[in-house]
Amino acid sequence: MVTFLVLMFASIAVAKTKYGENHVSVSLDSQLVEQKAFPDPLNVTLYSPAFLENVSFSSGWATGTEGATSHEDLESFVSGLAAKNPSWIAYHVADFLSEEGRTFPYVYLSSPGNVSTSNKLRIWIQGSTHGNEPGGDQAALALLGAMDADPVWAAGFLSKMDIIILPRYNPDANAYFQRRLATNFDPNRDHTKFARQQTRDIKKWFSSFSPHIAIDMHKYNAVTRYLSNYNGAADGMFSAAKNLNIHPAIRELSENVFAPAINASLLSKGLRGEPYVTAPRTNPPFLKEAGTDAKIGRNAMGLTQSVAFLFETRGIGIANQSFKRRTLAGLQMALGVLETARDQAEEVYQTIEGAIIEVIKGTEEIVITDYTTYSNRTWTMVDRRTGEVVQIPVEFSSTTPATANLTRARPLGYIIPRAWVDLVERLKISGLEVETMADVFTGTVEVYNITLSSLARSYYEGTILNTVTTETLEQEVVLPAGSFFVPSAQKNFGLAVVVLEPENIDSYVSFGIVPMEVGDLYPVFPKIAT
Repeated sequence: MVTFLVLMFASIAVAKTKYGENHVSVSLDSQLVEQKAFPDPLNVTLYSPAFLENVSFSSGWATGTEGATSHEDLESFVSGLAAKNPSWIAYHVADFLSEEGRTFPYVYLSSPGNVSTSNKLRIWIQGSTHGNEPGGDQAALALLGAMDADPVWAAGFLSKMDIIILPRYNPDANAYFQRRLATNFDPNRDHTKFARQQTRDIKKWFSSFSPHIAIDMHKYNAVTRYLSNYNGAADGMFSAAKNLNIHPAIRELSENVFAPAINASLLSKGLRGEPYVTAPRTNPPFLKEAGTDAKIGRNAMGLTQSVAFLFETRGIGIANQSFKRRTLAGLQMALGVLETARDQAEEVYQTIEGAIIEVIKGTEEIVITDYTTYSNRTWTMVDRRTGEVVQIPVEFSSTTPATANLTRARPLGYIIPRAWVDLVERLKISGLEVETMADVFTGTVEVYNITLSSLARSYYEGTILNTVTTETLEQEVVLPAGSFFVPSAQKNFGLAVVVLEPENIDSYVSFGIVPMEVGDLYPVFPKIAT
């Protein structure tokens, strides 16, 4: 009995999240699958560090316990290209550090002399949000290397846009080859609650740059089995931001202009693309398209009224297999966006800037919750027994688009009592303007009364999620001087909606930042036009 208990607790301990060196399990493709379904691309030269002449790798690269490029080699590569091309590549190190004190090297690309103009597109590209996904930073570096190799080609982009490339969003996790931050929070689930200082630092920077287009480069799990014998065969999966508080013109631009261009860019190199999905069930397959939740990077970025894309190349769990093909897939998806932005720069700029003006002046309803539609379709898979790429029937939940099921009249803004200054600090990180009221506020406001509260049964990212239902009351309130007002007439107002409306999946109530239970009156008040 004692032996059984020891073994049981040992197995539990193994399953827990650990500090550092938190490797995923590796299940390599057979030679048959690798050669037939994922052969190396021909006549392709990549210019990122992993593909330079005489490159050396650590022994862990082949076994799936380390990445391809060390932090020092990344810094040397990026700074070296900037030194070679000082007129259009500016090398910088961010003015903050990671949780364990590592640096964030990045480059700013602009026209010769780094002279920007007000009507140029601003592009943000980040890689390796998760440290065990080296395809993201390698593809970002391959883009930079390709521009160095052909400065005339690069100049065609930079005449129309300024670009920030942050190749490694999560240097601590890269050092450990683990998904999460050093504190074991998932950085791609921290875009509304801002639990970690590192998230706050990067988000402030992103907000100040205020890009028109944002790209977040990841990898997806290559070893997930469907129907026992199949794996995903897409070289790249991609998703635009889906949240319905993003202006419809921007969502249409993303889905109808950029998404087809991304897929065409993959096809031009003989690669396969699919929308990004997760798999709640693998037998029979049930696939869910990327959702609308703002805690995830793509939607948080999109809610700044930008064209925002998540890119996922194949690769988690197969170590260094097919790495050239995987890196090429990431590069091609990025080029699908950049080439489209270059070739249609005026239309893209006018569409986004026009949408921003409409958001600022807008009177349309805000969307609090939404739902998805279900259908049957086929999905690109590889048969592990034969190496053949086939189409497998799946049940599919689509968010293109999602459908609103709880909306409210757009308020003039939200009134926040001064006691809740920590909410205001989070809003400012997201680029929202918040006014401080100099005088005592007295007036009738809408108040949300909590009528239902349901707590989750387990922790999610350090908190027990709270799902609430409300009813709206009117009440006279007196708030002290120094309380706050968040006006709706600003481009990032959608980010205020998702965190301040208590029923939203990513609200401050949901994450317990504002603890609520049945009968409580929510202490954030929509100001409604009279």
